[in-house]
Amino acid sequence: MRARVAVGAVAVLALGGAYLWLDAADAVPGFLTASPEAVAPAPFRTAEAVEPSPAARVDVMGVTDGPALPAAARVQELAEAVRADSRTGESTNVSVIDLVTGEVLADVDAADTQVPASTTKLLTSVSAVVDLGDDYRMTTSATWDASSRTVTLVAGGDMLLAGDAGHGGEGEDANGWAGLGDLADAVASAVPDLGSAPVTLAVDDSAFEGPALNPEWPAYAMTSGYVAAATGLAVDAARMTDEHYAPRYDDPSLAAGDVFAARLGERGVTVEGEVTRASAVGDVVATVEGAPLADVAALTLYESDNTIAEITARVHALETGRATTPKGAAKATRAGLTALGVNVAGLELYDGAGFSENNRISPAMLTQTLQLAYADPATSELPDWLPVGALEGTVSGRYEDTAAAGQMRAKTGSLTGVSSLAGVVQTADGRWLAFATMADGMEYNPQGPRDTFDDMVVALAECSCEG
Repeated sequence: MRARVAVGAVAVLALGGAYLWLDAADAVPGFLTASPEAVAPAPFRTAEAVEPSPAARVDVMGVTDGPALPAAARVQELAEAVRADSRTGESTNVSVIDLVTGEVLADVDAADTQVPASTTKLLTSVSAVVDLGDDYRMTTSATWDASSRTVTLVAGGDMLLAGDAGHGGEGEDANGWAGLGDLADAVASAVPDLGSAPVTLAVDDSAFEGPALNPEWPAYAMTSGYVAAATGLAVDAARMTDEHYAPRYDDPSLAAGDVFAARLGERGVTVEGEVTRASAVGDVVATVEGAPLADVAALTLYESDNTIAEITARVHALETGRATTPKGAAKATRAGLTALGVNVAGLELYDGAGFSENNRISPAMLTQTLQLAYADPATSELPDWLPVGALEGTVSGRYEDTAAAGQMRAKTGSLTGVSSLAGVVQTADGRWLAFATMADGMEYNPQGPRDTFDDMVVALAECSCEG
């Protein structure tokens, strides 16, 4: 089980509309609650509160073809009810398949592409891990040129660097795995006379062509702290404070360079002048490696992290010989999915995070990706990268006190008029299904479609309907 971080409290921002924040936050505030357990009354009828018991977290790993497959006719009825519901509409499509075999159990125009919102992150993450491997690491390096006494901090895609020492994976998630303090130690060790005279410090993020700010992203995404410029080098995804949706530095690379200068200074090295952006000179003298890509994918999906989804797509492009642009990233994602066996007919991608309203993904692509990824060794832990219903992440406030609590995992998605949900759920008979529900052109308030989707997921969890 990969480690996770607790999702920070989501601040509701009234900017550009009543709920535009939903796509970036992709969450609804909520906490697990339950009625206090009754106790024997004291003389003055006081009662002692007790902690509620959370739903059990059902393990997906090692699922086989053993339990009974539900009747396709019954599952199709449940899927059709989603579209027929007054809270959704005609632009609502559904796919449900068996997680192990891929057998289709429900198809409501499942091949039709729609605006996916943050479920895009599923395709971005799975494709990158399939292509690059679950243990691929983004590497940040430092070069030293003795003739000019220049240290250059070179971007390798890791935008989750710690500002000082990294934790190296000791019971933690991908954020802060590697640290600029560790890199400063390594540089000082590799260059014994580093502190004998002042040095110049530069950053080189030229491997990432850009534009760093994807032109498909709405302005509020940057001003509200939902995403940072994808420069390939940052501390804590370029957050200016410890808040999850904190404002971001305009130039993450130069901000990271300033932090690195401070770490060098603490080690007796005088950095002369401002940190600048320049091509690396000299030889590589030190490196630090970020978290395994599988852990990065888990963070991306668990927290619905837009910045890390975008940079993952661009690193994928870089490592597969494509341009590190939104277009090159889209080509890399498509190629990785095709290699996995996903039918990508009609797929259109303009970013890796799902902010673009021009993205087009079908429910069938999402369920195929879930099923085929589960069968692939590199991505077999995909269900564990998704938050668990009623317990974690962006579905922590959903499915409480239902049959789906603890036994569904899903990626959510929301934009204005768009709601989507894709994940896996276990039936009452013990069968794991992959599902995707998507609706666009909806009312301004997403709660109706979301409730309809949840009704279907709960019905699947309750289903004891052998074929």
